[in-house]
Amino acid sequence: MHRLIILVLTVLSLGLIQPVGAQDGPFGIGDVLPDLTLPVQDVQEHGEYLGLPDGAKTFSLSDIDGKAVMIQIFSMYCPICQKEAPAVNALYAAIAEKGLADEVKILGIGAGNSQMEVQFFRDRYDIPFPLITDPDYVLHKAFAGVGTPYFVLVQPEGEAPNVKHVVRLSHLGSFDDPDSFLELLLAAIR
Repeated sequence: MHRLIILVLTVLSLGLIQPVGAQDGPFGIGDVLPDLTLPVQDVQEHGEYLGLPDGAKTFSLSDIDGKAVMIQIFSMYCPICQKEAPAVNALYAAIAEKGLADEVKILGIGAGNSQMEVQFFRDRYDIPFPLITDPDYVLHKAFAGVGTPYFVLVQPEGEAPNVKHVVRLSHLGSFDDPDSFLELLLAAIR
């Protein structure tokens, strides 16, 4: 009887394991992400990278010029986010090295982080891509209050003003190898 219970528990626990790149966040593959309104002042220095129009006070995912956008939900207080920062920077560099910077954009959202906290995180970890403040968790709530770090790759479909942002990859937690993660991203949008 004891062996039967152990066998049943083992089989049940195996059903909880998911491969990397599977849905492990609030959005599943094929879900549509809401078209978020984001503050321009947080990314003014990155306006050209994102392809944003001059003079705008806000922008949305639809305004970002690219084939796909990888959004990272982070917090400067998250030890995994701090440990993961060099890997995310390496991912950004690998995208550029492969000549894909015009196709795949990276955007970070600092869940619960003020401008000062986001700037500290940017400076401390030498973050080269745009980071958005979210001090009141407004954007974070659009992601169902997911834990950090969380990565979601979205791809626009349709024509303005009816563009939908379809989730192609959803990943909660760290990734160990930027090159392998980039291959997952690229496979998801091809």
